Amino acid sequence: MGDADEEGEAEVRFSRNQLFIAGISVLIAIVYVLSRGSGSLRCQEEAFDIASYREAALAATPPNIIECVEAGEGGSQEACHLPRNERFAALGQKGITLWFTGLSGSGKSTIARALEEELVLSHGKHVQQLDGDNVRMGLNRDLGFSPADRAESVRRVGEMACLFNAGGVITLVTLVSPYRADRDAARKRHEDQGLKFLEVFMNVPLETVQERDPKGLYAKVAAGEIKGFTGVDAPYEAPLKPDIDLPNQQLTVDECVEILLERLEAEGALTGKRRE
Repeated sequence: MGDADEEGEAEVRFSRNQLFIAGISVLIAIVYVLSRGSGSLRCQEEAFDIASYREAALAATPPNIIECVEAGEGGSQEACHLPRNERFAALGQKGITLWFTGLSGSGKSTIARALEEELVLSHGKHVQQLDGDNVRMGLNRDLGFSPADRAESVRRVGEMACLFNAGGVITLVTLVSPYRADRDAARKRHEDQGLKFLEVFMNVPLETVQERDPKGLYAKVAAGEIKGFTGVDAPYEAPLKPDIDLPNQQLTVDECVEILLERLEAEGALTGKRRE
């Protein structure tokens, strides 16, 4: 092998060594950057603020979305559907939303289910219950229990309630919905569309629901297994002027159902017409 060949081979080995050393240097630099200040190999990223993202997205709803030509841009969507008075008269019932709010264990779901059974089996009415648990299995499956997620849960369920209500369905919403502003926003969405909304306050004190503890949640809270639980170490803002105040610890389930039936009848929900 000539001197030129030996020199060429040496240059190749030198170049390879340089590349190897450069690669190791880059790898070390990457490891250093990723682990700096954390002691672990993870990217230092700011948490994504989903609440602000949702708020901005809702505020930026395209103004040109209309349900039908008859409604026009920004007009009432009722123009796109069978008139409600005709619908309600034909169905023999009137759409209405009963929004049950109260602490966990205050009887929201129990009383709503008993009311639903009475309405469907004894009165032949169309009823839909939107419960905090059943909506979290589907519609709200991506939401947690932060204030922002709770607000989004109430917003979504409120919109769904409006759709059922407008279709003439007696809609029973059973959500803890701890924040007054979120419930008020759901009410306003109904009122803006000319839909009836009744807030039903399950007026049961914390001591009583802790004794009931149907799901064993308060026991887990006491044991420190659950943090940020509504009414214990997270706020619950009771309604200031509920449409129906229901201190159900003083009443039987049947008595509660009777109170609600009387109000539904007065609102025309059982006939399609308001009683004069």
